[in-house]
Amino acid sequence: MSYDVLARIVEVISGVEFDTFVAERIAKPLKLADTGFWVEGAERQARIAEPQINSATGKRPLVWDVTKKGKWLFGGGGLVSTAHDYARFCLMLLNGGVLDKVRLVSRNTIEHMTSNDVPPGYKSAYPVQMQIAWPSPSLETGQGFGLGFGINCKPGLSPLPGSKGDYYWMGILGTSFWVDPKEQLIAIMMDQTDWNTLMIPYLYRMREYVYGAISD
Repeated sequence: MSYDVLARIVEVISGVEFDTFVAERIAKPLKLADTGFWVEGAERQARIAEPQINSATGKRPLVWDVTKKGKWLFGGGGLVSTAHDYARFCLMLLNGGVLDKVRLVSRNTIEHMTSNDVPPGYKSAYPVQMQIAWPSPSLETGQGFGLGFGINCKPGLSPLPGSKGDYYWMGILGTSFWVDPKEQLIAIMMDQTDWNTLMIPYLYRMREYVYGAISD
């Protein structure tokens, strides 16, 4: 819930609602034309991706209606976007806070956000087997956590292929991204699926394919 509290703090300090702040202070400077908390207009609504049908149940996962403004716009999720916009945002992170000569945040801020804050000796409440099945911040599996990102601290322990210092996160319906400063790459997966059963296998395969394709 920390991000939801943070969103409210942003509203109090800025004097505007959170969606307005995101639109004016993040989306507009970075030219994220299709990013927001809901989708307006028939043309854009026609491009909304439907969640994938789970072959085991024959049903789609339940999702909220993104064609209307919700009653609560929270800081922990809920944005709608496109692969193009997502890529621009990730490039800003990879470039140390700047994109197309527009600086959104300082290089030091990005470094601070992508540094591990999980203290030594911390152990997850979940068994290691579950941590591997669902990658989550735990130093037992080499995964730390910064300010909004999971951090790959020890690739030898991590169940996910990657480099030391790459950072990532996942959306509830399968969207996933990571930034690898060492390899100078970003990767984005925009599937819409059942996060509980289908998302993780896709995430693992995506990681394996990306790093397996690197040829120096």
